[in-house]
Amino acid sequence: MSSSSGNTETAKILAAGLTSIAVIAFQLVMMQQFAVTQWHHFAQFVIAVALLGFGAAGTVLALFREKLSRRYEMLLPVLFGLCGLTMAGADRLASLAGDFDALLLFMEQAQLPVLLMLCLAYLLPFFFGGLAITLLFYKEVDGIGKLYASNMAGSGLGAAGAIGLMYLLPVEQLPGILALLPLASGWLCSRSAKTVQSGWVLATVLVIVSVFTAPAPVPSEYKSMSRALLLPDAERILQKSGPHGRLEVVSAPSQRYAPSLSLNYTDTPPIRDVMFLNGEYFGTLPVRAKGEERFILDYTTRALPWEMRSPENVLVLNAATGNDAAHALTRTTGTITAVEPNTQAVGLFIHTRPELNDSLYLHPDLRLQATTSRSHLAQTRSTYDLIVLPVLDSFGGSAGVYALNEEYHLTQQAFSKMWERLSDDGMIALTTWVDYPLRYALRIPMAFRKLLEEKQTDHPENHIAAVRSWGTITYVMSKSPITEAEVGAIRNFSAHKGFDPLWFPDIHPEEREQFHGMEEPGLLDFTEDIITGDYDRLLRDYLFYLSPATDNRPFFSHFMKAGSIPVIREMGGDGSLPYMEAGFILAIATFILVFLVSALLIILPLFSRGWTGRGRLRTFLYFTGTGTGFIMFEMVLIQQMTLYLGLPVFAAALVLATLLIGSGAGSLYSSRLEPRPQTISTVSGSIILSVLACVILIPVLVTHTMGWPLLIRFGVMGSVLLVPAFMMGMMFPLGLRNLRGGRESHIPWACGVDSFFSVTAASLAILISLQAGFIAVMLLSALAYSLTIPAVITRKQ
Repeated sequence: MSSSSGNTETAKILAAGLTSIAVIAFQLVMMQQFAVTQWHHFAQFVIAVALLGFGAAGTVLALFREKLSRRYEMLLPVLFGLCGLTMAGADRLASLAGDFDALLLFMEQAQLPVLLMLCLAYLLPFFFGGLAITLLFYKEVDGIGKLYASNMAGSGLGAAGAIGLMYLLPVEQLPGILALLPLASGWLCSRSAKTVQSGWVLATVLVIVSVFTAPAPVPSEYKSMSRALLLPDAERILQKSGPHGRLEVVSAPSQRYAPSLSLNYTDTPPIRDVMFLNGEYFGTLPVRAKGEERFILDYTTRALPWEMRSPENVLVLNAATGNDAAHALTRTTGTITAVEPNTQAVGLFIHTRPELNDSLYLHPDLRLQATTSRSHLAQTRSTYDLIVLPVLDSFGGSAGVYALNEEYHLTQQAFSKMWERLSDDGMIALTTWVDYPLRYALRIPMAFRKLLEEKQTDHPENHIAAVRSWGTITYVMSKSPITEAEVGAIRNFSAHKGFDPLWFPDIHPEEREQFHGMEEPGLLDFTEDIITGDYDRLLRDYLFYLSPATDNRPFFSHFMKAGSIPVIREMGGDGSLPYMEAGFILAIATFILVFLVSALLIILPLFSRGWTGRGRLRTFLYFTGTGTGFIMFEMVLIQQMTLYLGLPVFAAALVLATLLIGSGAGSLYSSRLEPRPQTISTVSGSIILSVLACVILIPVLVTHTMGWPLLIRFGVMGSVLLVPAFMMGMMFPLGLRNLRGGRESHIPWACGVDSFFSVTAASLAILISLQAGFIAVMLLSALAYSLTIPAVITRKQ
């Protein structure tokens, strides 16, 4: 090999790795951007768009393989360059059709073409990058081992590198930074003519300019920060970005803190600065009470547990800015533990800007734990007299924008862990804003009642108390029965503050509606039915899901039954927005959109080639199984790992890196195997067994290692997932090689079918998770791989 050809080979290997870093990291950056502009990270949409771009690239190569091959040396650097330029300009291109807002998707038809434009704009970098790498693989067959290794190593580095970059730079600058890598790949593969080099210099300058001129993602106009900035003289006084998202503080002279205050509160509500995370309310910045001054939360329903008893050891979960912790400091001389998973916020409050929350977290009687609620509950051995959870929903309702959020601190397994950490007279307190139609207000007592039944508590109805104001309801579940003296304290508290008791043992019907009327009178009867255990008919017939969330279905804010959508639409007409769930509707719309677009870009073009020969059904079944099985396994893992690692972007980084590296290694190893039906069936059977093993093993691992350091958790779960990933990586190349000897004409269709079902299954997985849970998605992944066995055995026969 000459020095020149050796350098060229090295350049192409390096180019494959650099571009792989960029396209994987760009997926994580997109998730962060969606978290700011929309109401969710939409990982399923991001991954579906990426796969759609890769799939379209594969179809183009299949259709125009000879033409592309003849112009390979010229096209390769151009494709890398286009990947970089479209990556840097994707946000600007997506905005050409207008601003997309998930909340308006089922209210304004104009949002549909905007969503389509968003999809097309973001798939371009993946299309050009995928076409460049696929063409490189096709033309450089002799060096495929090194190229593929570079591709997989780059994918792993991209997932880790994206997290590191998020600590260093604002998310809006990252697409331009990442775009420099495909540009470098194009430069490495280009010829040395001066005109060509001048083109690369110009492209690089444009990308660098885009880094420094990139506009920050703008949150939806319906997010709470957008509304806060409309107040007179409102201004941002702080902004900090990182993997946890974008923290901002808004100050305004008219921004007052009045969290569903008692109508008997006679003082003027105080002016407070407010912190937002990705444009959504994170917490009001507290000022600690001085001397005998009463803390403002004493005038809300959140004071209920403090009026019932005098807790000493208190745990505040998801403490955010610390209002509940500040409240606890005024009510007890005991120890207060505040748990907050957002390390960016913790760093501000402890190290750089403690004055933001009046140095609350530096108080000697308060211990701050920078971890997730579940991780703390898994590792602590302390017992608590009171566990306080964050307030649910928001004033005026949220229109279901949080339906896709995995809320692992509100599952039955989480409540069970809290129960185990309660003292004999310990309590769990949870407050929600009153939502109409009733959803949160009914799911909370349902969760408490189910937990009490699980713990085989005698007379569960004697362990729950609740009071309501004009805006909020606070529920308290006690490990010990509520006494007559405590019932008297609840009555006195309610009467003094002008609240209505919703439930306590032996409550009288006439005392439940003294101060505040109700838009939906069913609250009283439904609550009584739930707490007394007469809830079967309500669960069956109610318009919304009320069953408690579990680790298998951790969507505490998902209530919509698919069959209820037309009923609600008929009932509410154009005014049905408060009844709908924007997150759920967007998940459905995303599935429909990617199904249609992937059919248009991947499947329909293949009809121009036709599909002839015997065994088409077998080929269709086999590659339907590989595409569907792999991506469903990937998507459900991202959701499950959010519990384990505490952050969706961490979960996505781990899963993408592990599955891509593992499957890449498996793909390389498969070249040593003969693609006989027996071999493929054995590999497929092993995958099915490994997926089923993950159904059992992952929850056990999560339970027993949740409290371990984060990096060790990454290593533990990554090691486990490498095993099924390695075997899954064998299936696609073995299947293609199995088509040799008479079915070569099936190969373009095999690639297209695999890509099509990968794209559509990515969006379908979240819908199945919402309705049936993660285990169902895992089982479907195993079932999909089972389709490959009869596909190859039938051929043998």
